[in-house]
Amino acid sequence: MTSWTAFRRPTTGLVVVFALALAPLPANETTAQAGLGARPRDPVTVIPLDQVAVEHRASVAETIRDATFHRQGDSDAFPCHSKLYLNLLNEPAITLALWKDLGDSPVRLRQVSSSLYQGTDGAGASASWEYLIRTPNLTVLLGHLDYNGPRGNVQLQGRIVMVIRSGFYREVNGENYVKHDIEAFVKVDSKGWKTAAKTIRPIIEKLLEEQVREAGWFISLMGRMVETYPDWAKQVALTRSEAVPETKQRFAKVVEESRRPGASPGRPTALADSAASPAPRRR
Repeated sequence: MTSWTAFRRPTTGLVVVFALALAPLPANETTAQAGLGARPRDPVTVIPLDQVAVEHRASVAETIRDATFHRQGDSDAFPCHSKLYLNLLNEPAITLALWKDLGDSPVRLRQVSSSLYQGTDGAGASASWEYLIRTPNLTVLLGHLDYNGPRGNVQLQGRIVMVIRSGFYREVNGENYVKHDIEAFVKVDSKGWKTAAKTIRPIIEKLLEEQVREAGWFISLMGRMVETYPDWAKQVALTRSEAVPETKQRFAKVVEESRRPGASPGRPTALADSAASPAPRRR
């Protein structure tokens, strides 16, 4: 069995941003002095807003325009079949099942409808994620997050708009590649929430940057695992995933279509060590 480097938590890890934002202002720091906010963006320059359902359009526009935090990830390119990549990106119930088969994880996720998912991270945060745009080259999700502190004395609510831009190409040797980048806009909605102090801002922004980067690495990692261990991936998706039967069968078909010559009949192992270096990537 091959040992792979994995990451402790997939994209739901963005919720910890809210926990860090709770840090109190220093006694000599005023709210005005500690101002923290992303540079305002015109939503129509970020995504095709007219493709978002009318009932979500205002919320998405507000989150992008008035984001408390914003992070644009670097472009990343990695070997993966386009159909497999899109299945992993668009079917989080299967992707999470594969992840959890490799190690314990407190994350829970259930599919509410074809585009809506609800879950918890096991650390006081719950979220609903809805796919608003789901095309081969552009994926837009809107998340509503709730965080409850360990003692119940802290409650935060907020929204995340996550934008994934994807492209596909083939190398001269016939290898299929995916190139994507991830952008996240986070808006804290809780009443009375105070802007974090200047001394805390670098910590929050660094955490958000790491989470956006790991979100991209997570998809590329899972893609490589599935292509290398297709039998394992199909078995997990068909028996352990909470996805609906049609989704499971569709994923199994895509796994066969993307099977590499000499693929292993075994299963991978994962190291829960996010500090280790990821597999080689191209940019």
